[in-house]
Amino acid sequence: MSKAANTNALPDLPAHPIPVEQVVIEIVGDPRNVGGRLVLQDGVESSYIDIAHPERLGFEYQRHLASVIDVMHPRRRALSAFQIGGGPCAVMRYLDATRRDLRALVAELDPGVIATAERYLGLVQGPRLRVEVGDGRAVMQRLPDASLDIVVVDAFMGLVVPHALVTSQFVVGARRVLRPEGVHIINLIDIPPNGYATAVVATLRAKYADVIVMADAAVIGGDSAGNFVIAASDRSIPAEIVARHSVRDDDPWQVLSGRPLVRWVGDAAPLDDSVEPDHELARLGDLFGRVWRPQPKDTA
Repeated sequence: MSKAANTNALPDLPAHPIPVEQVVIEIVGDPRNVGGRLVLQDGVESSYIDIAHPERLGFEYQRHLASVIDVMHPRRRALSAFQIGGGPCAVMRYLDATRRDLRALVAELDPGVIATAERYLGLVQGPRLRVEVGDGRAVMQRLPDASLDIVVVDAFMGLVVPHALVTSQFVVGARRVLRPEGVHIINLIDIPPNGYATAVVATLRAKYADVIVMADAAVIGGDSAGNFVIAASDRSIPAEIVARHSVRDDDPWQVLSGRPLVRWVGDAAPLDDSVEPDHELARLGDLFGRVWRPQPKDTA
């Protein structure tokens, strides 16, 4: 396991916002925690990292996502993980700090995001955790069959996960690289009435044997916008154990599985590369200067 950073050697806070290829990054110190850094991309809170103690996850979605990993793949076991979406790599650094045997790869489209994380957020690459700059789906296509325990999608364009990372075709690719007991996890944001989240769940349910959804009860109920963590696997996900972990968190989340999840998804249809998304967040895409384009066919 990696050792925590020395608080006497914390990187300086940048004096100004940092424009990189895709976004403008702001890094704000945490007045309650000398090593804490809040990261904003284009003004939106995107991540939090405790540089001195990466085993402490600041965002509630990060903690609930990590909890699913810990339940499905206990810490005593070796873990091979792949994440699309970099930032400060908070979840992968949590795994690096808490696992004795880890092999983690992060794909990040914007090299400036990783350069900023290395300079200002304490990211250190090595044999246990490395970053590849490039399109995450293309990077995943190059990975060997059945080589991973975890695939995490935590990438955004504005408030939306890129369509190409939540379609049926992407799911097929993720299942190819996952081992039989592997877990596919997506962090996304939705707004009432949750047409995006239910479509993503429908997409995963069409390909995997089991799916669970985690979110604040008000978010699941359609009373508030917020994050969803969705996990899928070809083995049974112990929803009751995940729920017990969730209620012990400072920000307890509701866990949906089985028949309640089926009722919640309703008649939502799976997402497809060639079909323009029609959920509420997609219709707001122009507000973020993001234009949908069909995904080219995957090549072997």
